[in-house]
Amino acid sequence: MSGPEMEIRRLNSPGPISDQFLLSRAFLKIIIGPVGSAKTITALRALRRVGTRQGGRRDANGVLRRKARVGVIRETYPNIEKNTLPSWFRIHPETDGKFTWKAPFTHKLTLILGHDEFGRPNDVCDFEIEFRAIGDRSVEEACRGWEVVAVMIDEADLQPPDLLAFLSGRVGRASDLDPSLVVDQQIILSLNAPYMDNWIYGLAIEKNLGELLDPGLMEALGDRPLMEVFLQPGGREPDAENLHNLPKGYYAIQAALNKHRPDYVARMIDNKFVPMQHGQPVNPQFDYRAHVRPLDLNPRLPLLVGFDQGLFAAAVASQRLSMGEFRTLAEAVMFREDGRTLAKIGPTAAGAMVRSMIAARFPNLDPGMLRVVGDPAAWSARDRQDSEHDWVLAFQKGLGHRVYKGKTNRQALRNEAIWRAMGERDGYAVDPSAKHLIRGHLGGYRYRNADIPGGGGTRGHLEIADTIHTHVCDAEQYAAVEGEHVISDIRGRPRSGGQVFVNDSDFDVFSGSY
Repeated sequence: MSGPEMEIRRLNSPGPISDQFLLSRAFLKIIIGPVGSAKTITALRALRRVGTRQGGRRDANGVLRRKARVGVIRETYPNIEKNTLPSWFRIHPETDGKFTWKAPFTHKLTLILGHDEFGRPNDVCDFEIEFRAIGDRSVEEACRGWEVVAVMIDEADLQPPDLLAFLSGRVGRASDLDPSLVVDQQIILSLNAPYMDNWIYGLAIEKNLGELLDPGLMEALGDRPLMEVFLQPGGREPDAENLHNLPKGYYAIQAALNKHRPDYVARMIDNKFVPMQHGQPVNPQFDYRAHVRPLDLNPRLPLLVGFDQGLFAAAVASQRLSMGEFRTLAEAVMFREDGRTLAKIGPTAAGAMVRSMIAARFPNLDPGMLRVVGDPAAWSARDRQDSEHDWVLAFQKGLGHRVYKGKTNRQALRNEAIWRAMGERDGYAVDPSAKHLIRGHLGGYRYRNADIPGGGGTRGHLEIADTIHTHVCDAEQYAAVEGEHVISDIRGRPRSGGQVFVNDSDFDVFSGSY
């Protein structure tokens, strides 16, 4: 509620995800959603809510007086004026309190939070919000001298990655406030689905927290979460948020007008993460919200480890559940120190890498419930000079467990096994720890482009591009075609007899790692 000279306004809820975000006490909270989903106004409401929850002191009249200074930052003042302030003015119009248009923009308000039994204000917050732009300054220069209890980074994927580190030292401070009165200082991020190459994807989706894992910060937070991420549904999904405040057909019209920009439709309308590239993804059915969640091993079912051989070998550990659902629990991929490019790895080291993954992720697995499968073409390469069969034998030795031919290396069958799983309700899920595989499904594993003669641009090509995600996605496919009826079902053939798993190794794969 606002001061005596201000009218009371009620803002309806965009939806349940927005409500959860609004109430979150996490030090860093992030909302990601499509255009029109009210994420910006919800983030601003969250900023206001932090301010009104600060501690206060009783004055001589018995009124509890609170003080709060919060901030909003983005790249330029024109973007603040055009895109951020309209949302703020829906909460508090410019005529409320005192708004100053001199940069940095400030809005000072007296918020009445409670009344006594006679209707007189007895709980008041002196609230100030400041809107800053980075402009052509460094992040350090833009944030210097800022003392706020909370800050919102609007369109966070468009801002520099070092902004977060600087702001973590600015929130919770206010020179004219007793530090003991500061309650739940926060950094709030609002954005559309970022490209997978963007720093926000690594932070919010892959949980690459870096310096935020500082022990001092964790201790100071007490029972508060360090970070919480809230993904709104896509605009064309049945549970899309804020539809009741949008014109009829809002998303359908936008999708039609932007059909020539599929990455825009994916990110801005369907709230999906896509790579910054042009090839079409092989697995377009993949949906992060629907398919990514923490998974545990079912000890009563076999663990299927698919591997793809070669200099950039990768492996994936999966299970086929009793009703045919496919679950991927872990991956084994070797990266260079930069964390962005794959490292070359020999077959013995690759076997040891997979062995370590199994020992760490599934320490109590019965070795008799483990089946390791790879590209069957490798077994037919005995007469080649650089024999892939030799690679398999060395890999098997490094692993310490018998490996088998996969059921097929036909691309159509392998793709269909994944597509069917993803197309069924709850038919597919992947653990968030399989970050490289998830990036592949989001578009890193894609068809290559072919140039159109005469400078006509590019067209889709049915050949899959050789990217850093190809190997891990192929590995998952070799596991996905395992199972009693998988291939016969894909081919539409009648089901036949069962399948028996045999453990041919006397080596304890869980006794340690190289």
